[in-house]
Amino acid sequence: MRKGRKKINLHPVLMILVIIAIVVVISGIGDALGLQTTYYNVNPITGKMEAELVQIDSIFNRTGIQYMVSNMISNFINFAPLGTLIVGLLGVGVAYKSGFLTTLFKLIKKGVSRKFITFMVIFTGIILSMFYEMAYVILIPLSAILFMSLKRHPSAGICAAFAGITFGYGANIVVNGLDSILNTYTSSSALILDATYKVSISGNIFLTIISTILLSYVGMIITEKYIIPKLGKYNYEETLEEEIAPKERKGLTLSLLTLLILLLITIYCIIPGLPFSGLFLYLKDTSYVDQLFGANSYFSQGIVFIISTYLMIAGLIYGLRVKTIKNNKDFVDAMGYYLTDISSILVLIFFAAQLISIFKKSNIGIFITASLAEAIGNLELTGLLLIIISFIIIAICTIFVPVASTKWAILAPVIVPMFMTSSMTPEFATAVFRAADSSVKGITPLFSYFVLLIGFLQIYNQKKEQTITLTDAMSLMAPYTIAFAILWLVIILGFYIIGLPIGPGVSPML
Repeated sequence: MRKGRKKINLHPVLMILVIIAIVVVISGIGDALGLQTTYYNVNPITGKMEAELVQIDSIFNRTGIQYMVSNMISNFINFAPLGTLIVGLLGVGVAYKSGFLTTLFKLIKKGVSRKFITFMVIFTGIILSMFYEMAYVILIPLSAILFMSLKRHPSAGICAAFAGITFGYGANIVVNGLDSILNTYTSSSALILDATYKVSISGNIFLTIISTILLSYVGMIITEKYIIPKLGKYNYEETLEEEIAPKERKGLTLSLLTLLILLLITIYCIIPGLPFSGLFLYLKDTSYVDQLFGANSYFSQGIVFIISTYLMIAGLIYGLRVKTIKNNKDFVDAMGYYLTDISSILVLIFFAAQLISIFKKSNIGIFITASLAEAIGNLELTGLLLIIISFIIIAICTIFVPVASTKWAILAPVIVPMFMTSSMTPEFATAVFRAADSSVKGITPLFSYFVLLIGFLQIYNQKKEQTITLTDAMSLMAPYTIAFAILWLVIILGFYIIGLPIGPGVSPML
C-alpha cells in the first residue's frame, strides 16, 4: 500500500523569513531592470493631477542591508499591534481571571441560540472595526472566551471575530473614520471632472448598513457550517459550571452597573458643546467624525486603553465581591494572566514587522498598485464591466497594499473620474473600493494583524506537536474571503442595477 506524503508544517516564522528572502530577491531584480511607473495625486488646492514616479527600491544591495539591520528594533517597537496587544490583554486578563467574563457569558447564553451568538460576534466585529486596533486585541480574545463558555472550540470564536473585523471593515451602521479618510481622496479626485461636486461623507451609509446585516448572516453560516466542523472537538480539562451562584450574580450586577456609569461618562466626554465635555475630542478638526475618529482624536488614540481599563475595573469589582481577587497581588497577577501565553505572538510580531517594513521599503506593493491603476485607466470600460473589473483590480492591490488610505490615494484619481464619465457617482466608486478592499485583506501575510490571528489560534491549539502555519490560518479564512467577496460584489451590483440610494440623497448614478 502506497504511503501518503507527510505534511510539512513550516513554522510561520520560517515562512515569513522565506517571504522576506523572496521580497529581497524580487526587489533586486526589479531595481536591476529599472522597473518604474507613474501614478497621479490630486493637488487639493489646485485640483490638478500631479504625476509621481515610483520605482522598485532594491533591498539586495549595500543600502538595503544597512536598512534592514539598522531598523530591526524600531520596526518591532513601532509595529502597530505590539503595544495595543499588551495593553488590551491587561484588561482581558483581569476580567477573565476574576471570573467576570465567565459569569457574564453564562448569563448571555441563557435562552439564546448558538447561531445567534455567532451572528452577534461577527456583527460586533464589523461595528468595532471602526476602532480597528481595539477590535483585534479586545474582541478576538473575548470571542474565544465566549465560545469556551458555550463548550465550543475557542478558535471558532477567534475566526468569527477576525472575519467580522477584517472582511467587514468596509461596512458599518455609522459614519466613521474610514468614511472620512476615503472621502478626502474621493473629493479631490471628483474635482478633476467637476469642480463643483461635493462628495457626501455619509454617501455610503445605506449600503453599509445593509452590508453589515448580510455579511454577519453569511459569516455566521460559514462559521457554523465550515469552521466549527473543520476545527473539531475541543477538550476541556475542567467542567464548566452552568449555574450562576447568588454571590456571582451580585458581583456581576455590581460590575455591570459600574460599566454603565463609565460608559455614560465616556459618552459625555465625546459630546461637544456641553459643560466640561469634549474631553476625548480633537476640537481643532472641523467635522465631528474627524474629532472623534480622526488620527489626532484622543478618543481614537486611547480607545484600547479605555476599554482595557474598564474591563480591568469590572473584573476587579467582581473579583473583590466573589473573593477571586483577595489582595493586590492577585490583581496584578490577573493582569499578566493572558500575557503568559503571548510569547509566540511576540516572536511572530517581530518577524512580521520586518517583513512589512522591508516590503514597504522595496515599493513593490506601490509599484503593483500604480501599474494596475495605469492599466485600468487605459481601458475604455463602462457600466457593469467597469464595476466588476475595478472590484477585481482593487482586490488584487489589497493583497500587496492592505492599507486602505494608501491604496485609494493611488487608485481614486483614476477610478473616480472613470465612474463619473460612465455617469456613476464618486460615492458609488468609493463603495466599490471599500467592498473590494474588505474582501481579501484577511488572507494576506502583509496585513499587520494577520499575525494576531495566527498567534491567538496557536494559544488554543491543543495539538502541541503541530504549530499553526500561515497556510492553516489562510485555509480557515479562505471560505470567508470567497463568500464575502461574492456577497460584497452582489450587494454592489444589486444597488447599481436596481438603482437603490446608497446614502442620503446619493444614488449609484449621477
